[in-house]
Amino acid sequence: MSHHAKVIFHIDINAFFASAHLILDPSLQGKPVVVARDATGSVITTASYEAREYGINSAMPLSRAKQLCKDLVIVEMDFGWYQELSEQFMEIVSTFGSSIQPMSIDECYLDVTESIKRYKRPLDLAVTIQKTVHEKLKLPVSIGVGPNKFLAKMASDMKKPMGITVLRKREVDTMLWPLPIEDMYGIGKKTVPKLKAQGIVTIGDLAHANPDSIRNILGINTENYIDRANGNASSQIEESSVAKSVGQSKTLIPAIHDFDELKTAILHEVVQVERRLKKTGMVGKTVQFSLRLENYKTASRSVTLDRYIDSKNDIFENALMLYDEFEGEGAVTFISVALSNLLPREDVVSQINLFDVTRNLKTDELIGKLNNALKTDVFKKASDVRASGKKL
Repeated sequence: MSHHAKVIFHIDINAFFASAHLILDPSLQGKPVVVARDATGSVITTASYEAREYGINSAMPLSRAKQLCKDLVIVEMDFGWYQELSEQFMEIVSTFGSSIQPMSIDECYLDVTESIKRYKRPLDLAVTIQKTVHEKLKLPVSIGVGPNKFLAKMASDMKKPMGITVLRKREVDTMLWPLPIEDMYGIGKKTVPKLKAQGIVTIGDLAHANPDSIRNILGINTENYIDRANGNASSQIEESSVAKSVGQSKTLIPAIHDFDELKTAILHEVVQVERRLKKTGMVGKTVQFSLRLENYKTASRSVTLDRYIDSKNDIFENALMLYDEFEGEGAVTFISVALSNLLPREDVVSQINLFDVTRNLKTDELIGKLNNALKTDVFKKASDVRASGKKL
């Protein structure tokens, strides 16, 4: 991997909640452990790798897991302990790179473009981070290494637990394209069957897809998905900053199970974000969405666009796209929507591509955008000029 390119690590704690309990009770080591409420109707939050050998996994009903493994060890959730460990994990990891972007309680991106140069062999840094976290916290981590965030994330999922995997752009066709489409980061469960119905079975199929044939499935970010499938994605680490974002959040009581009801809740927060953006005269290009599920799983996702936005429709559509990954994972107890990478509206000149065939702008809309961008009123429709009696 060239030192001129960015080097991004995605660092993921393996079976985090289960691993956290092994620290508190080492006697659980090597046993099939699940984290869940031992009550009727509860579902599994995390399963240890020993439990996974019995076919047990996250979101499975506890009753089913008990049938699969008679010696199953059930431990109750301890969110305070998870949070404490997570903060220590992020603090340790952050010392090895120039910037860190937490993605959830148990994973983060780390920019190591400069720090990796201090090591004789590039992977020595990954090994050092892995050993340091394990020695200090007793937590196993997998690390993905790539030139951007997407490839680093895909790489970290390829070898668990305690794996280190490099995924370079030149290896995309051999390592990434053969994977089933459901393994692609960002593709949600409800989207998979729709893509397969269009013949998109592998990530390679998506990489070579005609955008127009799947735009009704993937929406306004169709090209972004195709770019990722080809190994092209952002390497920008987005460090959270309250001052540089406008956001709204809400705790949902009771938890919301119904998708339409959740969409309404998300839209309500989006409307408030739009109101605050209009009030402050700001526009942004990164949409951030966070949630917490009833089983205490938390996650944060973001997408950076190639244009600045401030409308509720644009923010809402991207927030739903980010939520899609979690559709069907369980009831939602907390949501947060934010727009970051902000600039004052007057500092942004919209770049209008007159030959953009991906979106059919109405004539009035196009003329309005041109006049706004150039702060003029010279662009008019020929019919309007004729109606005014002026000669063309």
